Amino acid sequence: MKKGWLVTAGVLASIALIMLSCMSFAWYGEVASQQEKIELEFRDVFVMLVYLLLYGTYLGTQVDVGLLRLFDNFQALVLMNPPLDYEMIHGIIRYSVIVLEPLYLTAVLATGAYLIFFSGSPESRNKAKSLLLKMLASIVVVSLSTQILQVLFNISYNLSTGIIGLSKTNMQTIFMDTINDLVKVFSVSAITTFDGGYVFLLLIFFLIMTTFIILAMRYIILLFFILLFPLGIFFYTFSMTRSIGRTIIEQIILWTFMPVAVTMIIVTANIGINLFVIGGDLKTIMGITAFIAVAASPIILVAMIKRFLP
Repeated sequence: MKKGWLVTAGVLASIALIMLSCMSFAWYGEVASQQEKIELEFRDVFVMLVYLLLYGTYLGTQVDVGLLRLFDNFQALVLMNPPLDYEMIHGIIRYSVIVLEPLYLTAVLATGAYLIFFSGSPESRNKAKSLLLKMLASIVVVSLSTQILQVLFNISYNLSTGIIGLSKTNMQTIFMDTINDLVKVFSVSAITTFDGGYVFLLLIFFLIMTTFIILAMRYIILLFFILLFPLGIFFYTFSMTRSIGRTIIEQIILWTFMPVAVTMIIVTANIGINLFVIGGDLKTIMGITAFIAVAASPIILVAMIKRFLP
């Protein structure tokens, strides 16, 4: 009797344990299902927020201005130079010229006095005559600083627009196509695997922000050096300070003609895509390469052009 009771108790305990396990599995399954549902909804919202940020669209409706609108004026941003006729810029350059004029006058008078009143060696007198001619030429260049800078800007602008016109290239097309492709990959990845979505999202924003930061940096650096242009010409005139003047002038030339290098990169990438009828992932890779090349263009120019002035 006792043994039968123990068997019955064991059976009941087993049934209870099985039922408890089933209930636990059902509860965990329901929790996991709810969690997955919440995560999927969050991913959908996350993707929509990214579209809103990039395109300014929400559920396919244009509701705001997206980050990609920056590319609407991409060509103008690439070719943009500081306005030399702007009052503050023109005033600073003019003030530099006024400050340098008495220094030039003092140097010219000192050199002339040496040639007239002192009898040096033929070599020394030849150096003094050469320096006098350099100073006279330098005075002319410094007094025409604004006009010379404007000529450099015009040459860079005309070269860039000429290349664009001959190739019939739309400057922003390759970048917009690349970003659109990456956004599509991001959308699919974010729905299937959140980590994969993050990778492509970071790549998208890295490419966009790096490109425009480089363009903005180019404008600021060029503005800084053009304000130093008269001083650079003055330093370049004298052998003791020539290295400082050379650096200033070379930096102005380098940053002025950077748009030509950027234009060549974009045009070359577009011609390659159209010539070889490249599409799909390979086109996206070429677009990413163009992004990186534009961002690295200052480094490329510095590496290719080193100390080109005598």
